[in-house]
Amino acid sequence: MSGAAPIAVVLMLLAGCAAQSVPVPRPQSTQSAAVGMALKVRISALATYRADGAYFVRSCATGAGEACEERLTGSNYGKDGRLYLLNAEPGEYRAVAAVFRSGMPGDRSLYFVYFPRAMADASKVQVRPGQFVHAGSYLLSAFPGLCPGKAEPAQLKYAEMIEPGTPKCGFFRTLLHKLATDDHLFIGGTAYPVGIQTFHYRGDVFERRTEPAAAREFRKAARSDLAGGGWLVGD
Repeated sequence: MSGAAPIAVVLMLLAGCAAQSVPVPRPQSTQSAAVGMALKVRISALATYRADGAYFVRSCATGAGEACEERLTGSNYGKDGRLYLLNAEPGEYRAVAAVFRSGMPGDRSLYFVYFPRAMADASKVQVRPGQFVHAGSYLLSAFPGLCPGKAEPAQLKYAEMIEPGTPKCGFFRTLLHKLATDDHLFIGGTAYPVGIQTFHYRGDVFERRTEPAAAREFRKAARSDLAGGGWLVGD
């Protein structure tokens, strides 16, 4: 997923994460590489969600004076909050955003959360041919709305890349914007055109599991998640 990520494309990504019948993408060659991470998002003391998808940025390899256009690449497989970018091109990656759903019946909303710079830097990994790299296991606290003055510049930038041209500061602004779309929300038996709701959260404080056991646990789970897909996940 490069550049802007249309909502339809995001839904395809999430379908791959959710549907157990969707096959694991197979390695394109013996030198294929992969990145994996685990993420839970806490939006209140009573609500913590497992992420359904992640967005990575690959550092540009440019010469002196060359322009560099950052692009987002979405994870292409996931299970239980473990997110994978399979067949990743070699290079340096960092995770910058994620998407999750509430899991409530009838709720089609997509919730995007943008990582603070410190977390994005913590997730930075070097991917080499034929390697499986663990980018970390995280718990991220997030707050609704991406408002200038509170959100970091990079958070605002990636939000615009994911859903360009839509309000992202505050709940009601995003809801009112959706009134112009062609889907419907039923309230009291009346149909209101709102489309698929998208909400944007500002990631703030995060915790990363740094003990050696965390990486071992992730790799053990990854071997199960990717079983039958042809991926070799070392200890």
